[in-house]
Amino acid sequence: MALVALAAVVMGGATPASGDAGDPAAKATTATAGTTAAKAAVCGSASLNGPATPPAGAVVVPAGDNSGVDLRKANTTYYFETGTHTLEPAQYAQILPGDNATFIGAPGAVLDGKGVNQYAFGDTATGVTIRYLTVTGFVAPQEEAVVNHSAADDWVLEHNTFRDNSGAALMAGARNQIRGNCIKDNGQLGLNASQHGDHITGLVVADNEVTGNNTDDWEHQGQGCGCTGGLKFWAVNGADVTGNWVHHNHGPGIWADTNNNDFLIENNLIEDNDSIGIFYEISYNAVIRNNTLRRNTWKAGAERAAKGDSFPDAAIYLSEADGEPRIPARTGKIEVTGNLLENNWGGITAWANADRFCGSAASTTSDCTLIVGPANTSKCSPPAIKDQPLYTDCRWWTKNLDIHHNTFSFAPGAVDGGCSTQYCGQMSLLSNWGTAHPDWSPYLGEKIEKSIVFESNNSWHDNTYTGPWQFRIYDMGRRVTAAEWVGPQYGQDAGSTFDGKAPEVPPITEQTFEDVSTAPYSAWYGSSLAHQTGDAHGGTGSLQLTSTEGSGSAVALDKYPGYSGVIAGKSYRVSLWYREAVATMPTVTWNVRWRDEDGAVLRTDPVSLPRKTAWTEAAGTFTAPAGATRVDWTFVWSAPTGSAFRIDDVAMRAAQTP
Repeated sequence: MALVALAAVVMGGATPASGDAGDPAAKATTATAGTTAAKAAVCGSASLNGPATPPAGAVVVPAGDNSGVDLRKANTTYYFETGTHTLEPAQYAQILPGDNATFIGAPGAVLDGKGVNQYAFGDTATGVTIRYLTVTGFVAPQEEAVVNHSAADDWVLEHNTFRDNSGAALMAGARNQIRGNCIKDNGQLGLNASQHGDHITGLVVADNEVTGNNTDDWEHQGQGCGCTGGLKFWAVNGADVTGNWVHHNHGPGIWADTNNNDFLIENNLIEDNDSIGIFYEISYNAVIRNNTLRRNTWKAGAERAAKGDSFPDAAIYLSEADGEPRIPARTGKIEVTGNLLENNWGGITAWANADRFCGSAASTTSDCTLIVGPANTSKCSPPAIKDQPLYTDCRWWTKNLDIHHNTFSFAPGAVDGGCSTQYCGQMSLLSNWGTAHPDWSPYLGEKIEKSIVFESNNSWHDNTYTGPWQFRIYDMGRRVTAAEWVGPQYGQDAGSTFDGKAPEVPPITEQTFEDVSTAPYSAWYGSSLAHQTGDAHGGTGSLQLTSTEGSGSAVALDKYPGYSGVIAGKSYRVSLWYREAVATMPTVTWNVRWRDEDGAVLRTDPVSLPRKTAWTEAAGTFTAPAGATRVDWTFVWSAPTGSAFRIDDVAMRAAQTP
């Protein structure tokens, strides 16, 4: 809400301090996502103009060459007059402030590195404040920053313009407050929040405009360096990223990468970034709330599609992101709620790389998890990693995701001039087959694919969808419809609507015997099968089961180890219609058998089919036992040779909730 007042300041009519105003229509955007968050245009606005006269007691710094000015005093306020200020023309010449020093710019005060100085403000002084300055023309190296390049603590950066610098515009330390700034067109990153020793906490990044960063295109220079975009965070324990307008960056918009924890990402307008809007990676415990994301990931998604790669690029990407109650934070989960996602390349992708864990070659960091300890990667070695607690603690799992009450709107024709739904418009929860990479990995095969879908408490629910969304789940080979996503196999998006209605949940199986076939059944013993045409319960076909031995008969599904899609703990209704075919029909027992993924029978639930001479429904409702993922059944009876009955319209589907 502070931005509402800021928007009023923009209308005040003062000459902009610096930067280009950009598209006024675009900058008047107001985002509504859950609660209303006004997004002001910071760059080029009057909010960046400092006081026209110096504060009482301030040291006045004249425009021009400031190499002879002592700017190192602690507890001192410096007032930079209108005009361009320069430092000694030397690579490492910079301002090394004293503790609690304050630097304030007059309207139009510019500190220019002239393409020579690497840094503008550095060293380890605490409590430094910088307001109303434009900092431009500095050439920090890759991974380094122009302002606060030593990531000192307790800095306050407000109403500044940081533009057209190399490297990152800013670093951040503990309890830094970065508010109301224009962070624009810098070579690598807008903000690189990283500190030696990983002690950043209490970070506030609020009400800034972050746009056009990564002008040097480092992802292509560095072959996917993972080091670019608008706002980047490394090992930050506690951050509020709120009310920012993050747009047109040449990479991700907001990216928390590696052992971050306790983030609030709220009320931001994130649009037109080349890559992911919000990227939360190998990190913990976050609330991502009431943001608006529009037209993100178009460039990255199209580049991937051009290579024939259908991995679901997304507006929000949760990669090995864990809700972890064992790590103190304002939440013990990853909660994504109240957001509006409109015509991005994709929706939300939740992903876990089965081969990515402490000590593996697939890990992009030498750090281990926060549970084991970042410096304790060596603990995650064989044979100890194969057993608890290290089996659990040595990897980021992607777990405890709570994705609810969001609005997802997607029109293929509106995305990048039209996109193929083979590649765009996807919501995803998936992993990959674990390889012997390294050969001692305890996460081989389907273990992580099963975990992320069935065992990690990951839930979409009560969302609103508009458009032809598709859903990729378990692995890259499973792209399913909304009905299958919501259905009993995966059980996602309970209470959600799709184009204004809930999808009809498909049955686990439905058999109508309209084909002239006995499939999917086979005679087990003492029986024969025949397809019958005419006199069916529904349609024209039914299946006849006949006794061939008086000592006992049975028919079984020819589908070992059964139908997939069962979820342990959920209730299912089995039903069929049957009738006597040749007198005298015996009493038949329909045995429903619940199996685990390896095919072991966990429990059998019987349904009785007593003699009926007219079509009669038999049904039962059962709760799948713990460990169940599959189901099959048999029919067993004992009757004289030649006795027969028919079945039709066999079905198993999730039980309806009253």
